[in-house]
Amino acid sequence: MNAPVLVKVCGLTRREDAAACRELGVDLTGFIFAAGSPRRVTPETVRDIARDTPESAALRVGVFAEQTAGEVIDIMDHAGLDLAQLHGDASPDFCRAVGAERVIRVFWPQRHATRLALEAELALFSGACRLLLLDAGTAGGGHGKTLDLEFLRGLQAPLPWLLAGGLGPDNVARALAQARPNGVDLNSQVESAPGVKDHDKLRQAMAAVGRLRRPGGVAPWTPTGGG
Repeated sequence: MNAPVLVKVCGLTRREDAAACRELGVDLTGFIFAAGSPRRVTPETVRDIARDTPESAALRVGVFAEQTAGEVIDIMDHAGLDLAQLHGDASPDFCRAVGAERVIRVFWPQRHATRLALEAELALFSGACRLLLLDAGTAGGGHGKTLDLEFLRGLQAPLPWLLAGGLGPDNVARALAQARPNGVDLNSQVESAPGVKDHDKLRQAMAAVGRLRRPGGVAPWTPTGGG
């Protein structure tokens, strides 16, 4: 029997949206610490949200781009984060410095001409992180664009992976069925404005994913706790 599809909701800035995620059964809640993002938050904001939702089973993820490994660790400790999602070009050694079991490493399939080339890059991070995240574009995140799902069909990844990029109520079920990731990352397509989640869209997206949260669904990954 397969475990549930993993769902991450990123770009949270408000406690009411974090509470809605908790009530809907979201597995990972994401908070962005990258400079220039309209969804950027402070460690104090995330710590306050965590204090408001102590019973939440969702793991809290910090999204980082320009920080050093030491800065990532300090922010994680101060904000009460479980995982670090690393953008930029964080090396396997950088990931291990943060803590392999605490890292989600981001990759951009559009950097590669073939799926084999993408798989070769992913293989370098086996043992260096906990999860992989494949996003649209060639750098950064939050583009609101979707990936070529046919390019990802049959992907041989060394670790469980999340699919990101323009996913929402209208396309998340199709993306899961075609690309068969271990989970999905939702952001701009479940918002009414940057950093403001639309609870109706969240419910609709979770309902669409819910059709695959049963035996015969997508390949499993089960959260084991942070740190």
